[in-house]
Amino acid sequence: MSKRSKWILTSVGAFLIVLTMYTMLSSGDSIIEDEDVQPTFVDDTLRYASNQFTQPDYVSDPIEIDTSLEGFEKMAENDLIELYVEEESLALKVVDQRTGYIWNSSLDDIEDFNLNDTWQLLANSAMTIDYLDEKSNVKTMSLLGNAEKPTIEKVDNGFKATIDFSEIDITVQLQVRLIDNELEIHIPHSELHESEQKIVSLKVYPFLGAVHQDEIEGYMFVPDGSGALMRFQSVSKGATDAFNGAVYGKDEGFRRNPEEIDNRILPNQDITIPVYGMVHGIKQNGIFTEIESGEDYSEILAYPAGVSTDFNWMTSEYHYRHRYFQPTSQEMSGYNTYQSDMNVFDITEKITFLANDEADYIGMAQTYQQSLIEKGMLKKGSDQVDVRLEFLGSEVKKGLLWNSVYEMTRVQEIPSYIEQLQKQNVNTMHVVYRGWSEGGLTGTLPNKFPVEKRLGTQADFREVNDQLQSKDIPIYYYTDYTKAYENAAGFSGRSDVARKVNSETIVKNLENNRYYYLSPFKSLEIAKKDIEKYKENDISHLAIDSSASVLFSDFNKETSSRIDVKETYQAMLEMLDNGVGSLALYKPNDYMWRFTERYLDIPMHSSNYSFVTDTVPFLQIVLKGYMPYYGSFSNFQPNSVDDVLRMIEYGVYPSFYLTSEPSHQLVQSPSKDVYTSQFSDWEDVIVEQYALIEGSLGQVEGETIVDRIVHDRGVVEVQYSNNKSIIINYKNETVEIDTVEISAKGFKVVDRGEQS
Repeated sequence: MSKRSKWILTSVGAFLIVLTMYTMLSSGDSIIEDEDVQPTFVDDTLRYASNQFTQPDYVSDPIEIDTSLEGFEKMAENDLIELYVEEESLALKVVDQRTGYIWNSSLDDIEDFNLNDTWQLLANSAMTIDYLDEKSNVKTMSLLGNAEKPTIEKVDNGFKATIDFSEIDITVQLQVRLIDNELEIHIPHSELHESEQKIVSLKVYPFLGAVHQDEIEGYMFVPDGSGALMRFQSVSKGATDAFNGAVYGKDEGFRRNPEEIDNRILPNQDITIPVYGMVHGIKQNGIFTEIESGEDYSEILAYPAGVSTDFNWMTSEYHYRHRYFQPTSQEMSGYNTYQSDMNVFDITEKITFLANDEADYIGMAQTYQQSLIEKGMLKKGSDQVDVRLEFLGSEVKKGLLWNSVYEMTRVQEIPSYIEQLQKQNVNTMHVVYRGWSEGGLTGTLPNKFPVEKRLGTQADFREVNDQLQSKDIPIYYYTDYTKAYENAAGFSGRSDVARKVNSETIVKNLENNRYYYLSPFKSLEIAKKDIEKYKENDISHLAIDSSASVLFSDFNKETSSRIDVKETYQAMLEMLDNGVGSLALYKPNDYMWRFTERYLDIPMHSSNYSFVTDTVPFLQIVLKGYMPYYGSFSNFQPNSVDDVLRMIEYGVYPSFYLTSEPSHQLVQSPSKDVYTSQFSDWEDVIVEQYALIEGSLGQVEGETIVDRIVHDRGVVEVQYSNNKSIIINYKNETVEIDTVEISAKGFKVVDRGEQS
């Protein structure tokens, strides 16, 4: 085995001294290099049984389905799937001919379950809608609760049906088609009609795959953070609510200001991918849903057993109208109401049926990866081990009469840091430079030029660009095309900022430093002007925050829907990509991945809800081998040893937030949460982490993840497309996997090709 494959979690030394000083860690944990040295650890076995890790999967007996096709008519079939429909309810039964498994969108013998009339109607109906009655109260109606029987027409590979909610005069068309092992559910907006009663939201086939308590082995997958599983349980322990995640985040065009919202409930991490799935029997049967249209107005719902019903069920709810608060006085008294105009979008869901080895969250991730490739949304890029060094140049310093800046890292200091690291075998890295504009990090946007003179002259910046380019080290200049700081120049607070549906500005607070969202057309206008400035200053790499991850509606003088804003932002990034150069994006939504050279701040955990049983690296499995992705800053991580192991397990490259000056100088600034950043304090840790990452992930550069096996709690093997496996041992004791020993708090790279 090569020296590169033999890196084990290293020893005490300066690494622990620095981490203990600045992250208040126990010096008991370390990453050891000498396998004969066995450190003393605090027993934290229970930590790896928590929902922040993945639990082992156990092979269960083949699941037997006690269901009948009686009363269902065959509508389509191919070599893989048979599609059946029940005419009155439009309920589906889908037979997977590879396994003989039958998926059901309704409940057989529904009277045997503890469900009231409302839930029975929802469970057995193809569609349920919420609507506003004549008094503007929200009411619910399901297909089976409607007097009219749907009209159904057989078409190629499926059927279409007109659902007439005649009592409320709302009509919807449902189209279902079978394509290979996929079911396409389509609801065209052109065929949705309403009159006096107004539609609010819609659910389609919400009980497809629903499971009563823990009657079968399996789980629901939700795209929370890196990814999360909700294993089927008789009653979800401690759960009082369901998972509810708005795709691409809540729409700020309809939300109340944060200070007016009840913040006692921790929100889930923003959903950046419009997918979810369910497994019935690990590596037996699965369904994976990708929302191909309508995702901008959708929320993913996942109900564990014990919340509302005794069933585990999941679906997406589509919002045609949002509720918002309409103030009627300066004291912010007012009332809640709904949009008058309907959101305009088609609904298209692609449901893929997974069988045998593909029927787990890994198969779901690979299915999504292939779908993105076919659509041109994911392209093979350069996936090489390196480290992100993000330097803060300057920050705003508030004054009584005028503001000045804290000078934290001058531009000409950066090459010397690079040289110091290169002398210690840190061979590949890239730089992100924040706060380089006149006025400091949070004092200048949307203006970006001129550069802050306290950091260097324009000639100094050009010289550093040339120096780093000669070393093949890209320097990305941090910016944001969504934020406009309150006292900054370059925009009008009246005409250029985004507004909510109730005419309030969309405003946020950052450590008492307010900023607005720009109207998307203003963002595009500014970006066009900036391109020439970037060229004049030899800037060819940008690190763009917010604009790739934020999606909202704008009700300024020219109204923009979420779809309009998405298209405007896509056009802007395409223009910057072509006109400036490569782009690094912070937590980009999936529709921005085609512009992403580097993915910054990829989620490494889920939201830790009580009903979640496992955290999984779904995002990482989708992206590995196609683009490099980087974790949050290591100097802010609470448990350095396990966090480095998780980076290795998830294929994540390290990041550091750095300054020349001590971070305590920022205590009175909007960046006061930067509590440790001085390069001299973190240099040794950068070298240590780089060596560990290069010695592990360096052997699988450009490769994709093909499988992931949890051998035991805290022991995970990740298999790559070049037959290399990385086995990670979080435990406090040495473990043996297939005759391979992995030290406590260690990892080992194994060539599985040699063993086959």
